[in-house]
Amino acid sequence: MKNSIKTLVAVFSFFMIAAHGMAFAAGGSLANQGTVSDTATVSMNIGLFAAIQGLDNFSLSTTDADGSENAVYSGSDAFTVKSNGSIRVTLTGADLVNGLNVITPIYSLDSSGLTFDTGVGVHNSGHTVSASATLGDISDQEAGAYSGEITITVSAL
Repeated sequence: MKNSIKTLVAVFSFFMIAAHGMAFAAGGSLANQGTVSDTATVSMNIGLFAAIQGLDNFSLSTTDADGSENAVYSGSDAFTVKSNGSIRVTLTGADLVNGLNVITPIYSLDSSGLTFDTGVGVHNSGHTVSASATLGDISDQEAGAYSGEITITVSAL
């Protein structure tokens, strides 16, 4: 039994050395200007990456009489989204608040909703976030400065 195990170990070792030599060796005669060459594949994997550039604060203004009933306030900002693959861009926005007073605006991305998906491949395009708010009766909202935050989120598809 001991001899069988020694023989098995010896054979296994021989095959491992032979396989190792075959996997990593390229050789041949260099006589008469001969050459020896070998090839290898170089590879890398690039992760999905995205950026939002140029998103700034913006104000809503009106062409109606400021503070009048049913006055429509609107505004927008341009920004750029860059990515090296397919992504989803989503807008979330808060109410505009002044103390206890609240005005609920309507938000959109590129005038078409709160979400869009980019196509296959890279993306480098300008987009627009917009908001509008309509006042109610004169006594529905107190005069003063109102503000709220928006968030633009980029996620993988």
